[in-house]
Amino acid sequence: MSAEDFWKPFEVEVADFNGLLSVINQIMEKAVTKDIKFAWRGQIDASWALHSSLYRRMNITKAKVLTEDEIAKEEQDILAELHRWGLHSSSQTGRLSILNQLAMLQHYGAPTRLLDITFNAWVGAWFAVEEKWSNGARVHEDKDARLFAFDITDRLINENDSFRSWEDDLNRPWKIGREDGVDKKEWTTSVFAWKPANIDARIAAQNGGFLFGGVPASNKPDKKKFQFPKTPNFKDGWWTIEEGRNACCIAARPHVFDPAKGKGAGSGALYTFRIKAGAKEDIRRRLDKLFGYRHSTIYPDFSGFSNFATPKIKIY
Repeated sequence: MSAEDFWKPFEVEVADFNGLLSVINQIMEKAVTKDIKFAWRGQIDASWALHSSLYRRMNITKAKVLTEDEIAKEEQDILAELHRWGLHSSSQTGRLSILNQLAMLQHYGAPTRLLDITFNAWVGAWFAVEEKWSNGARVHEDKDARLFAFDITDRLINENDSFRSWEDDLNRPWKIGREDGVDKKEWTTSVFAWKPANIDARIAAQNGGFLFGGVPASNKPDKKKFQFPKTPNFKDGWWTIEEGRNACCIAARPHVFDPAKGKGAGSGALYTFRIKAGAKEDIRRRLDKLFGYRHSTIYPDFSGFSNFATPKIKIY
């Protein structure tokens, strides 16, 4: 089973800018009328899995689909090494919370369990159609893109009394065995979102945040099952949890977006939209004209300049 097989039964196809406008308008109408909060993520290749950098790179390293225990162990080792380097604290900021440590690692390209998201639908769309280069050549332009919308109602830790303290915690609240931490079953069958303070210009420009949670497991705290459906019709069965992890490393269950059906699936639901390759250039151009979205405004820092200012100059 490929990631594309996993998403296809639930995706809505977007063929042009007007189609994108229609989809976003429908979701915003749902958000306003039903008081639902959405977060967004764009991926330039619709065939890609929804994997964090840590999960993806450990899958490649170990050549297998990994469990939460394995990812948590690697995460612990990375954070311990960060401490050995003395990067968990500075004279300017003092000791960084564990989430801020992970955010800084994510910013500079180290593997973490965090998934980049934005709270701006149009920024999410821009990331889906973003122009990319590899060693001077434009890449992925012939690939359909994917836009995700996550229902994070009640899952944003900044606004949830049960999880707000995580933002300042100096240790991982999800560490297994921690007495005051989150229950492992809840951690591996739930999704959490975090909107950090604007610690740098990039987060502010992107209206950015992070999505995270444990590697999906089958058993919820209430003894009900967490499962990934094969199609919108549950009679068609369920993927095994290992098959689900192969396509999605968080416990976000895909649903077909249908605003006519009321409030819908509730927090933790995942909607996906496939943007056709032929629409990418026109959507980029319109996002530039409408909102001024381009590499210089989305990545307004020196690392952004180094990556995108001279893309046609070969590296080697």
